[in-house]
Parts: sequence; structure tokens; C-alpha cells
Amino acid sequence: MSDAAHVLWVIVAAYTVWRLAAVVELFAPVRASEAADAIEDVDIPEDLVALAMTQSEGWAQEDTIKAIRERYEQLRDWNRVRAAFGIGRIDD
Repeated sequence: MSDAAHVLWVIVAAYTVWRLAAVVELFAPVRASEAADAIEDVDIPEDLVALAMTQSEGWAQEDTIKAIRERYEQLRDWNRVRAAFGIGRIDD
């Protein structure tokens, strides 16, 4: 095999690895920090924010908001989150 053929095979191998890396990235699991950032971008309905603001301390309000976001991450339905916090249901 000539030197040109060896160089060609190295180039083909490098290209294959480069393309496979893009495919593998599509199926890679989402890191927890990325998932947390995504869930923090979700707007919480006003009634649930009002529930959190009924707490007298700032840390308690923040903890309630955090719990609401975590529950929404699990359930993916605001009415189910409302039911979990004892508010009820709002039909849109």
C-alpha cells in the first residue's frame, strides 16, 4: 500500500469519527443542569404563584416555587400540579 493510500484511509477514518460524533450527540442524555434550566424557563400560572406568595418568609416562597417547578417537571400538567397543592382545577 502506498503512502497516499495510508493518508487517504486516515482521512476517511477521521471523517467517519467526526460524522458519528454528531449522530451520537443526538442520542446523548440531557444533563440534569440543562433540564433544570429548561424547567426554570417555564412560566408558572398566576394562581400557583399566588399560593407561593402566601408564605410569610422569602425562603419559604422560594421553596414553594421550587416545589411547584419540580412537581411540574414530574407531571407536565398544570391542573395536576394544582391538585397536588390542593388548589383545584382550572379549565382553559
